[in-house]
Amino acid sequence: MFEGIKKFGSQGAALTKLALLQRKIANHKTEVEENGVKASVTGDGKLKELFIDGENMNKAVKVINEAITKAQKYAAEEMKDSMGDLSKVLGNLPK
Repeated sequence: MFEGIKKFGSQGAALTKLALLQRKIANHKTEVEENGVKASVTGDGKLKELFIDGENMNKAVKVINEAITKAQKYAAEEMKDSMGDLSKVLGNLPK
């Protein structure tokens, strides 16, 4: 599963590479324009700009990003709760 990480050498080097990759992805910006709507989104899923029929809708950007953040926090909590239960089950399996 982690065969690709071995080529980085130490665990610290792999974590550094991972952090650099995450930063690169987060800073990447993708723009799409269609039917009078233009949106700019970063690689980490944050909306940066929104224009509808040439009108700047950046007041809505903050609200949309807040909703995305809340949804991600909810999903993370649900996963954490479920994975906690799963680890208890897996921890009880015979070795």
